[in-house]
Amino acid sequence: MFGKIKLGIEEWKRLESDLDRISSGGPMELVINLTLVYSGEDGLEEEEHHHHHHHVHDFEENEFTREVAKLLDHIAHTYDAHVHPHLHSNHGSVMFAVKGTPKELIKALKDVLEYVKLNCEKCVVHSLDGEFHLGEDLSGIYFGDAYKITVILPSEDGKRLKVHEVHF
Repeated sequence: MFGKIKLGIEEWKRLESDLDRISSGGPMELVINLTLVYSGEDGLEEEEHHHHHHHVHDFEENEFTREVAKLLDHIAHTYDAHVHPHLHSNHGSVMFAVKGTPKELIKALKDVLEYVKLNCEKCVVHSLDGEFHLGEDLSGIYFGDAYKITVILPSEDGKRLKVHEVHF
């Protein structure tokens, strides 16, 4: 058990080190797109029969949407981020950007996943994806779920890609 924890920490540190190399000490931006799904058993059939498109201000409120609204507030206040939600009554996505050092960006990514795991009983992370930016330039991409994230960055020689798999 302790070996897996240590390995997980080292994977995140290697990723942070590569992001430090890419950023050259400057700030970066992390775009995070979370896809969330309803984790309960009731209410799923209703939307299958009546598929209505809802944005954050005109959806029918239920336990799932109330929990996602709390997540939106948490993100907006914690990261001073403008959040772009796209919600249905039992699934949706939340996109936002965070600026900071590589260490701060990794912390933000981990914290958001942890927040959903600890505070959402009716919503779970189905998938996540996003990008790392240095100024206007795309510096890396990532995709995964709440358990494993694959990050693709340029290697030191600039000719190849480097893949990190980090576990949460």
